[in-house]
Amino acid sequence: MKNILIVFTILIFFSSLTFSQLFHLPYAQYQQQEIPFRENSFIGNRPILSEYDFIVIGAGPGGCVVANRLSEEKSWTVLLLEAGQDESIYTDIPAAVPFLETTDYNWGYIAQPSKNGCFGFKNNRCPWPKGKGMGGSSIINAMIYTRGKREDYDTIAALGNDGWAYDDVLPYFLKSENNSIPEYQNSPFHSQKGNLHVERVRYHSPRVDKFIEAGGELGLKKNIDYTIDPEHGVSRFQLTTLFGHRVSASKAFIRPARNRQNLHVAIYSQVTRIIIDPKTKKAIGVEFIKKGKTRTVYSKKEVILSAGPINSPQLLMLSGIGPKEHLKHHGIPVIQDLPVGKTLLDHYGTLAIKFEINQTGPVLTKETLSDKHLFEEWYKYGRGPLTAPAGADGLGYIRTPTGKGIELIFIPISDEPNAFLIATLMLQPDARGSVTLKSKNPLDPPLMSYGYYDNNTTDLEDNVFALKYAVKLVEETQTFKGIAGKLSPKPYPKCENLPFKSDDYWACLSKHQTNTWHHQCSTCRMGDVVNNKLQVIGIQGLRVVDSSVFPHIPHGHTYAPTLMVGEKGADMIRNFWSK
Repeated sequence: MKNILIVFTILIFFSSLTFSQLFHLPYAQYQQQEIPFRENSFIGNRPILSEYDFIVIGAGPGGCVVANRLSEEKSWTVLLLEAGQDESIYTDIPAAVPFLETTDYNWGYIAQPSKNGCFGFKNNRCPWPKGKGMGGSSIINAMIYTRGKREDYDTIAALGNDGWAYDDVLPYFLKSENNSIPEYQNSPFHSQKGNLHVERVRYHSPRVDKFIEAGGELGLKKNIDYTIDPEHGVSRFQLTTLFGHRVSASKAFIRPARNRQNLHVAIYSQVTRIIIDPKTKKAIGVEFIKKGKTRTVYSKKEVILSAGPINSPQLLMLSGIGPKEHLKHHGIPVIQDLPVGKTLLDHYGTLAIKFEINQTGPVLTKETLSDKHLFEEWYKYGRGPLTAPAGADGLGYIRTPTGKGIELIFIPISDEPNAFLIATLMLQPDARGSVTLKSKNPLDPPLMSYGYYDNNTTDLEDNVFALKYAVKLVEETQTFKGIAGKLSPKPYPKCENLPFKSDDYWACLSKHQTNTWHHQCSTCRMGDVVNNKLQVIGIQGLRVVDSSVFPHIPHGHTYAPTLMVGEKGADMIRNFWSK
């Protein structure tokens, strides 16, 4: 860490172009330039007033978008409260993704013991990383830009939520996006006008070309635009990066608004309760802890809850909104009986299985991040292996015999020079979970459970199929045979008593190497907890604007869909109060 800090200090000292300056230049202007960009933190440098028009809880993807769009109206005052800190240069490095989970940028949540999964973790408890800081989970995620399928959103509308069909939400995806990938410049499904920069992963491994060619051998469509239809195809990543540097929700939406006098941002400010008048059932403010002191701030118009799929339901329940019996059990006065925290959904699968080849390449370890030359190549020129998130570079989409969609994630850079990894992600798993309170103490983490590989689901057979498909893609295609590709012959220790590569072996591996892709959602579901305007049912002046409102999980990573919810939610709020 000392070496990293020294390199950081030297490079920052010689930086000549700030992030803000770079961020607003047309893409072509700095295509060939060196790209050192950072600026001193500006977050949290204004005093907190006693009252605002709008209070936004949480600076994750939804909250950052809402705070930006509402503060465009100069006559409205907006306060954005964030429990964590500002970003650092460390969070900007895509390759650092697997190591960020051990920092203060992660809430450090651990799920309750699992009956059928997470066997490789202590007490069968899987870690559930969730971002804590400016940008929320967009400062620790893998930055993969996906949206899901048309049917995801048409189904939301079909459930009675008018205004959420695909044709309704596509304009909001486009409103956020600034896509610089050349082949998408004239696509009606992409935009170059939004705040969120999207580009191809800057490190182009020869191995990902093999992955795409091998997929073609098995009948998958090559180089698909998976933002339109993530189905039966393979492609390299579209990433939310700018010249290989992470573009979090905070960078995209809060930093451009830094000079607005009507937008105040407070970091290290953990909200503990939403203040709701029990007689009128109207949200009138929030309580939060900053510098060890409990403070109160009031809202004249609305409180917008954007704390994410774990903390949003927790805060609702702490504030008296949730399952009646559960609140009574913890001695919390019930203001509104709603199924908060129910039907938690998530993407999960296996991370990851290792393959060997007869070619060498770069490796990814903690030491890699402190390599002076690799760091400078990333920092100054936006290239090299540090631009690949956790070493990953490619996606594949297949369908299992049960009809479920699976995403294969190709990771050409591993901890060994002659190896690569393939991970599985179930796009529509049957598993369900919940978020409940441990106690009425707001500083106690909530209890989170999930039915990994529940016996009544097809999830296990779906994941086994996906793992076998990954082996087939490497061992049965001419593309990978050309570089002697094969599954690593070393079995997983806890499953070595089973026939290697048998279905039983893969089932054992699945249950031990269970992995959440931290796409939790649906804990404040539209139709159950909020209406189609994202207003909490039965409560005035309170909306939820984050991934917890999805009635079901999209066929895609949830960063872009949550930004879409933020854009649409902000529009609905503005339209309501502009009347």
